[in-house]
Amino acid sequence: MKTKSFLLLLMIIISSLFACKNNLITNISNKDPKILAHRGSGTIMQIIGKDTIIENTIAAAKYGFDNFDGIEIDIQMSKSGTIWLYHNSDLYNNDTQKCILNSTDEEIITLNKDLPKWKQLCTLEDVFVYHSLLNKDKYISLDVKGYFNATCLGGRNISNEYQQNIADEIIRLTKRYKLENSVMIETDYKEVLDHITDNYDTLKCYFLAYRNFNKKLQEAIDCNYDGLSFSIKDTSLNKANIEKLHNKGLTIQIWTIRNNKEKQKALDLGADFIQSDVIF
Repeated sequence: MKTKSFLLLLMIIISSLFACKNNLITNISNKDPKILAHRGSGTIMQIIGKDTIIENTIAAAKYGFDNFDGIEIDIQMSKSGTIWLYHNSDLYNNDTQKCILNSTDEEIITLNKDLPKWKQLCTLEDVFVYHSLLNKDKYISLDVKGYFNATCLGGRNISNEYQQNIADEIIRLTKRYKLENSVMIETDYKEVLDHITDNYDTLKCYFLAYRNFNKKLQEAIDCNYDGLSFSIKDTSLNKANIEKLHNKGLTIQIWTIRNNKEKQKALDLGADFIQSDVIF
């Protein structure tokens, strides 16, 4: 009887230790928020050594991985089904009004040949390959773009089919490079998040919002998302609301930090992830 009692007590102690460990993992981010390099931290053109760095390029991603806890990058999908890093609609405001969505990979590669190396577009797979060589715990937040100029996309908003296709490609690449614990998805296009949640719920999904914190939080809860991605500028972003979010078991990415005042505000609010243009 004593042996059985001892074993039972030992099992209870071990279970408690694991529970504490899991709680620490869950809560570690808002005690020690992770800083993500906004657009790879190439938003403002920089000259570092012999390298010129601009947003959403492989050089920006490398710089972000070297100097931050991870990166935030913008992604779009070409006609060929490849995901490329890019923020805007028109490709460098060219005369033909070409954009990622209505271009094939061959057309984008041809465009790249006419650009200086530091300005060339890269694919999401390029970033994943580089990440896999780092052997470091670095986060990648993928901002799925969906609203474009009418010259690029007649309806301006991406279709449900496009959303499902880009979600499937994100899932495929994440599985291939075993980045389930590193990749997060953020977008205000719910079909992308729903498709990932339904088909590969290991990936963390963040509902991107600009205002109406409580309304967006409830939507995230109802849709079984992992959290919100929210603007630092909106007045509905306050400590009480973030505590409410944390109490529901969700986490938050806050964007975009550009100065010390905004940095301190994000820290005081209890952010889990902070997208920043500046190194803390």
